Amino acid sequence: MDIDPKTNAVTPPDISGLNKEQLQKVIDKLKDLQQRVTGLVARGEMLDDSLARVLDEGTGGHTMAQKQIAEGTPEQAERDVHDVLAGTATEEQKARVQAASVLSPEQVADRDAGRPVQLTRSQQQVLGQLQAQMNGMSVEDIHRAEQRLGNNKSIIGNALQMMGSNQYGYAKTELRPGAQGSTTELTTGGYDKLPTSVQEALNDKSPGFSYVSQGPGQGTAPVTQGSTLGNLNRLSDVIKDGDPGFQHGTELDQKLMQRGADILHFENENKSAHLGPADSVIQNIFSSAGRDHIVDHNMMVSPDGKRNDQFLGDLMHHQFPDGGAAAGSLMSWTHDSAHVGPGVSLEQARMSGETARAYSSYVMDHPELNSLPSSDDQGFGNRGVKTFGELNPGLARGMADGLVPYAGIIAGGDHKILGDTPGFDDVPGGDQKFDSQTAVDDGTMPRAKALFRVLDTDTEAAKTLGGALYGDSILATNHYAEEVKQHGVGPAGDLDQAGRFRGLADAGLAAAQDAKHYDASVTAEQKAKDLQQMKETAYGAITKILPVPADLSPGFGIMTDALKSTIIGSAPDPSQLTTSIVPDLSEARAQQQLLSAYVATGVLRTDQVPSNLLVPAGPENPGAMKVGTLEDLRNMKLPDGTYPHAGLRADDYHTMVDRAIQQVPPDARRWTTIQDAYNSAAKDIIAKPAGPKGN
Repeated sequence: MDIDPKTNAVTPPDISGLNKEQLQKVIDKLKDLQQRVTGLVARGEMLDDSLARVLDEGTGGHTMAQKQIAEGTPEQAERDVHDVLAGTATEEQKARVQAASVLSPEQVADRDAGRPVQLTRSQQQVLGQLQAQMNGMSVEDIHRAEQRLGNNKSIIGNALQMMGSNQYGYAKTELRPGAQGSTTELTTGGYDKLPTSVQEALNDKSPGFSYVSQGPGQGTAPVTQGSTLGNLNRLSDVIKDGDPGFQHGTELDQKLMQRGADILHFENENKSAHLGPADSVIQNIFSSAGRDHIVDHNMMVSPDGKRNDQFLGDLMHHQFPDGGAAAGSLMSWTHDSAHVGPGVSLEQARMSGETARAYSSYVMDHPELNSLPSSDDQGFGNRGVKTFGELNPGLARGMADGLVPYAGIIAGGDHKILGDTPGFDDVPGGDQKFDSQTAVDDGTMPRAKALFRVLDTDTEAAKTLGGALYGDSILATNHYAEEVKQHGVGPAGDLDQAGRFRGLADAGLAAAQDAKHYDASVTAEQKAKDLQQMKETAYGAITKILPVPADLSPGFGIMTDALKSTIIGSAPDPSQLTTSIVPDLSEARAQQQLLSAYVATGVLRTDQVPSNLLVPAGPENPGAMKVGTLEDLRNMKLPDGTYPHAGLRADDYHTMVDRAIQQVPPDARRWTTIQDAYNSAAKDIIAKPAGPKGN
């Protein structure tokens, strides 16, 4: 085979007279040559693409996209998009249009980093057609087209996010029927590229309804006006059906969320703070645009870093039909991005911390949230009050979930043990803690307790926060024991935290139980049983909800098992549960927590502890032993069916534990630090409403 380098003319080899074997060799050589040429072309394109991408990163432009646009398929893109929107598309056409928003790992990385996303030529053509053909469609028509797509519904929501963002460049297409995308000109997305009807729905300032007087002394009634609420609801449906990965601070999400916030404020200002006429639409907006965490942050934190009290106040003082579940989703996400690590940048962690600080500090500053009117009845009068958790359990749970990584920090925890939380308690020029160091040291912590007092009025929220604090107590205990193991002595502050966190958890769960039954005829025995179940549930969730660094996970798991019966204990005496006041931690229990930690970390070997104090660690650690609580020893059953310690007295158990802990150096016997911190922290958390119960 000959190739003329001047004319690129190819003269094929003469294969006449070749036998089958010789012919196969020629074919094999041609295939090898084809692969080599294809590889060279591909490498050349990769180098060309890399150069274009470097130019884009330096200029913020779309050189790469402009390079590829000439290779698109405008005719097919026009037909595919037309049929998709008309509801007549084949499965193959739907797949081709869907592919426009299926991004490669490199494209996803650029999108998530806020860089220009280089679309392929077919993606450019399809997105250009979607932008052009949807331009004149009403919101109702867009919604109808989306609903017809079945499993491909995300096409429409994704397209709106992409065409409305300046991260994407796509084929410029005239706004007329049948127009094909340009193969030479590119346009960049933006809010002004969204369908006209969508812009009108978002730019409108009307709440979509008004209040009409029902006559003298009869109050007012809401009357819906036009299609405003219907269009906002449909638009929310479309966005919610899209991929949340495209929701990164888009103007579409920001404006839709602001519409929901404005309508909510209008309801509250007009005495519709309870099950308002637009609440279902507002909830849908929160569930769709609220998946954009940048937007959530911007709704709660102003550009100057100050808290947006109007929005937070409207959320907290409103009773939603879904119990605040959609509103809670605006906050629960901070759970997953509190710490810098895999998949979480410093910027994301700081945004999470600032958001969590905003909503948690708002609750701290508003104790009236535990005595909210149960109904305002359009001005007909107050029928009593309810706690925050009674009116909006979903909102309480959303905040509790979001605050799991921050619970110990709120209670004065050490970042060296609990991890850094950017944006949460490192506000420039501000107090590093929510409570003063004095308030933390003496256990009064009025701000932390104000927060827990409100959120603990929902039992599920209380169990979440209790689990987080129990976990933090274990981390602090483990840190202290490891320091003793390495150096013979540990920081006393670790034990302060261990006791403080445990005390707050116990008090919060007791307060939640008290709030749950404050108006009901429940026996003290049943309250004691329910509280024990809550503690077991909270403790059991520790490893599921608490983000523990990978290097600490093995030891943390062992310590969690070792301290389980220590921290949960047995059901409290019913006579001590007439209120949410938690009994003091005994010296024996404080000693046993420290002794258990020493055995779990290897500070003490099991042969250094009296055998009659040891019980099996549990099925998670077969063969391992731990220091038993008084209840563990009393309930220990031998193979012959006997209970050797069934009659063990509390004072004898205290003596046994006290003798065992004497095995460690005097400086490592600081159990009173745990005891004192616990007893100070476990006071003054009462979650009852300050008024008669509402209907």
